[in-house]
This record gives sequence, C-alpha cells and structure tokens, in this order.
Amino acid sequence: MSTTVPEAARRTTTTWCGRAAAALAVSAAVLHAGSLGEHAPSPGSAALTLVMVAGCLYCARHLWMRGDQRDWILVTVMNVAMIMVHLTTMSPGRAAGGHHGHAVAPVAGAAAGASIPPLMAAALAVAAAEVLLAVSVVFHRTRGIDPANAAAQPGWSGTLST
Repeated sequence: MSTTVPEAARRTTTTWCGRAAAALAVSAAVLHAGSLGEHAPSPGSAALTLVMVAGCLYCARHLWMRGDQRDWILVTVMNVAMIMVHLTTMSPGRAAGGHHGHAVAPVAGAAAGASIPPLMAAALAVAAAEVLLAVSVVFHRTRGIDPANAAAQPGWSGTLST
C-alpha cells in the first residue's frame, strides 16, 4: 500500500472540511466568551475561559489556513477533553451542585426531565460535531496508509504533510 495521501484527498479535506471545522471552532470561542458572565465571580475560572477562547481561535486559524494532521488531532483531543470535563462536572458526585455552580441534574437524570443549560448544551453539540468531523478527516487521510510499512519508510515521522 502507498504511504502517501493522494493530492486530491489532501486538497479536499484541507479546503471545505478545514473551513467547516474553523467555523465550528469560532462558534466554540463565541460560546466560551458568552459564558464569561457566569465566571465573573471567580477570577481563575474567568482566566481559564479566556484561555479556552484563545485556544479555540488558535485552532480555527490553523484549520482555516492549512489543516494538517497535527491540527486535526489537536482538535479531536481538545474537544473530547472538553466534553469529558463538562459531563464530569455534571456528575452526581459533584459537590458544588453542578456545572459552574448551577443546580444541574446529573447526566443520567437529564433524560428524566432535568435540563442542561442551553449555553452548555450548545457547546457540547459544537464539540461533538468537531470531534466527528476531525475523526472523519483523520480517517480519510490515513485510510490508505499501511501501518506495517509506514514506520519503515525513510523520513516518515508518523505525521502526514499536507
């Protein structure tokens, strides 16, 4: 099997998928910025939220301009981590009463009529969409690579250049 990604596959995933993912990342930045009001009482939470806004915009820029393998994997990892953190903060054992001090029912109880705050629900939906898109792109780009031969190729570092 070939260890290179066809030019047409790189071009396709670099353009419309990268631009779609960049738009989702900007949406995530806007959602994080929208949640700054509820973080105002805690300077640490507000600072972390601002870092997340910057991180989302950083990823958006890279996905829009080049969308290489590293960018797609970073998007996947960061969004999976974000989903895990938000769902964990809503777990039944959480002492502070839910996400960011809101009295939110546990995730399991959400199906029983309790609701997730709309801003968080939107952020989780955007994160899930980003994960699905990023995993699809990584799969599309790497499906033709034979792992047994890839590492043996001279100069192959484990990443694909676009």
